[in-house]
Amino acid sequence: MYMINSENQEFVVPVIARTMEKKERYTERFRFMSEQSVSEVVFEDSEPSVLATTTSDGGNGTARPRPVKKPDTTSLEVFYTQQFVNLVYENGANGIHKSLINERFTGWELNYIRIGKKRYLAYIGTTKDSNEDGYLNTEDHGDLYIYDLDLQEMKLINIPNMEITDYFLMKNNPILILAVRDINRPESHRNEQFIYRYNINTGKVEEVIPEEEKQLHLKLIMQ
Repeated sequence: MYMINSENQEFVVPVIARTMEKKERYTERFRFMSEQSVSEVVFEDSEPSVLATTTSDGGNGTARPRPVKKPDTTSLEVFYTQQFVNLVYENGANGIHKSLINERFTGWELNYIRIGKKRYLAYIGTTKDSNEDGYLNTEDHGDLYIYDLDLQEMKLINIPNMEITDYFLMKNNPILILAVRDINRPESHRNEQFIYRYNINTGKVEEVIPEEEKQLHLKLIMQ
C-alpha cells in the first residue's frame, strides 16, 4: 500500500501476480539521473525569482543582489518499480474504491506526481504481447499512462512506432521528459534512444531534437 493522503484515507495498491510472471531477465535500463524527491514541497503559483540584498559588499562598498531560490512547485515520488497487473485506488473520505485497469495488462515504474495542486499517478505499461512470447512484461513495448487523481481520468501517451522506456519530471513546470526507442530499430541500433517532451496540462507531445536537426547530425557524422 502506498499512501497518498492519510487524512482522506487515500492510497493505491499495486496488484502483483508473481506466479504468472516469466522469469525476469535483468538488463541495464537506460534511466535518467534525477534528484531525490522531497517529502514536503510548498505548492504555490510560480512567480519570478525575487532579488534579495546580501550583506557582502564584494570589496567595493556596493551591496550585490543575489537570487533567492523559489520553492519547487512540482514533485515526483517513486512508489513501485516492479511489475504489476492492476492498481487498486482507495479514497475512504470520498467513498471511492476501484480497480483502475479493466483489461489484461502489465505495468511498471509507478510514480506519484504533483504539479501545483494537481495530483497524478504515472506509470509505464502495456496491453500487447509485442514479442509474442506469451507474457506481458518489461520486454514488451511500453506506453505511458497518467491517471488524474482528482478528475478520476486516465490518459494514454502513445507515440506511434515508439516505446517509452523512462520519464523524468522537470522542476516548476508540467513537463515530462520521455526516453523513447524505435520499436523497429535494427540490432545495430539496439541502444539508440530519442528524447521527447510531454506537457501534462496540454497533452502536447513533441520530439526534443527535430528531424531536420537529426539529418544535420547524420550529415556531419558521415563526412
